[in-house]
Amino acid sequence: MSSAVHAESHTVRRRLRVGLAAKQAMFGYAILFPTIAILCIFRFVPMIQAFIISFSKYDLIHPPQFVGLANFVDLVQDPLFLNSFWVSLIYVVFSVLPVWPLSLALAILFNRRLVFKNVLRSAVFMPVVMPAVVMAVVWTFIYQQDGALNTILGWVGIDPIPWLRSSAFALPAVILIGIWRATPYYMVIFLAGLQAIPAEYYEAAEIDGAGHWSSFWNITLPLLRPTTLLVMVMTVIVAMKVFAVPMIMTGGGPADSTRVLPLFIYQTAFEFFDMGRASAMSVFLFVAVMLFSVAQIRIFTRGEE
Repeated sequence: MSSAVHAESHTVRRRLRVGLAAKQAMFGYAILFPTIAILCIFRFVPMIQAFIISFSKYDLIHPPQFVGLANFVDLVQDPLFLNSFWVSLIYVVFSVLPVWPLSLALAILFNRRLVFKNVLRSAVFMPVVMPAVVMAVVWTFIYQQDGALNTILGWVGIDPIPWLRSSAFALPAVILIGIWRATPYYMVIFLAGLQAIPAEYYEAAEIDGAGHWSSFWNITLPLLRPTTLLVMVMTVIVAMKVFAVPMIMTGGGPADSTRVLPLFIYQTAFEFFDMGRASAMSVFLFVAVMLFSVAQIRIFTRGEE
């Protein structure tokens, strides 16, 4: 009799555990559902629609007409598109490469004991929290002919530079803003990676007589490989999608010198009303970003295989 009661009690407890686990799973799905729904509605569905429209001729007024690969064929023959892709590539290279050592150097600096470290770190991080529109307007005034930057250059005997009115200086001016804004953000990521390295490694290296540079090359950099890979991939993706700053400051000019690919996509879609070509450009940009990211991951993890 007691064994039957024990078995029944065990069955009841098992059912209760299964029921509790099912309720917890349902609660987790209920919490995740709004986020998943938002991603599907505002991210994945538009991506699928853009891919479908890229094979069509669509002007937002008449129904889409299927044209196959015509939009993609026209893109590779369009000098404006090729110029925009080249401008984007230049922007990515020259705005990303300086960010890596600068953000790492700042992270190493703020990982040390400093007076007013939290205040200084907050001040350095300010460009990240500043809205892109506000930042672009502020820098537009700084780059004016009689703005703050030319005034400072005048103090050392350098003539005023037409930063935003010259095709030779407009893109470097936009790149400088990208570096200024991105460096503090990735500094925080590097700082998190540095603080995750156990202090015992440095203490052991110091006992063995290793100096700061030796510890940096043999301890810090190898253990920062995952963080460095994350920063490299993120910087390229973010730089390829730059839009607000060139849109507000130059509108793509002068002489198309700052017309990056995302800006050209926007102009093609909402100024020229050619959604088919704009969608094809978006697909091209998506593929380019994916190839860059995969190449970076393959190159950076080659030695670990």
